[in-house]
Amino acid sequence: MRSATDYGLLSVVAASLLLSGCRGMPQSASSSNPQTQTPTPSPSSVPVTEVRPQLSGRVENVSLYPVPNNPNDLAISLVVTVSNSGSPGIAQDWTLSLTCPTRNDLKTAEPVHVSGVVDMPGSGGRVDLNKEDLVLKSKRTVLLAKGEALKGILTFVLAKTSAAELSNNGSTLAVHFKDSRGRSYQTATALIGTKINR
Repeated sequence: MRSATDYGLLSVVAASLLLSGCRGMPQSASSSNPQTQTPTPSPSSVPVTEVRPQLSGRVENVSLYPVPNNPNDLAISLVVTVSNSGSPGIAQDWTLSLTCPTRNDLKTAEPVHVSGVVDMPGSGGRVDLNKEDLVLKSKRTVLLAKGEALKGILTFVLAKTSAAELSNNGSTLAVHFKDSRGRSYQTATALIGTKINR
């Protein structure tokens, strides 16, 4: 007859054989084998699309004329539209860039505020420059929302310059501006003296 010690020893041996047999069995698909699991991307490896304004500008009309009471200087008034296809933003920091084959000194100009009602060829009549000043309009606009556009007039003055020096000789201009985050934008380059296609 076997003693209780023999049964205890026999059950320990059986349990150890059972455990060693489980270790040799193939693992199920739900196990945590690092070679078969798909890695979960960390937050730093997932590309993040930055939400920001997507501005675009277009020069719709160019008007060159002598500055009233100072005919040796040239005023350039531009009808410009800025559109936004991104998150809300503003347009600011306007500048004009010029290339002129006969005047290397004409490179950039800052806008000036002009008051008065003038005839703007191609704009459909008389325009109040004070009300349509794009610099002022863009400052009054809190944010340009997605899908919205802002239209106005930018006027630049070039000292000791005539319209003849810029017209029909390959001179070009473009308007540069920035959004509220400092990103730069530019209108398409326009050839001075040619009709702008809308």
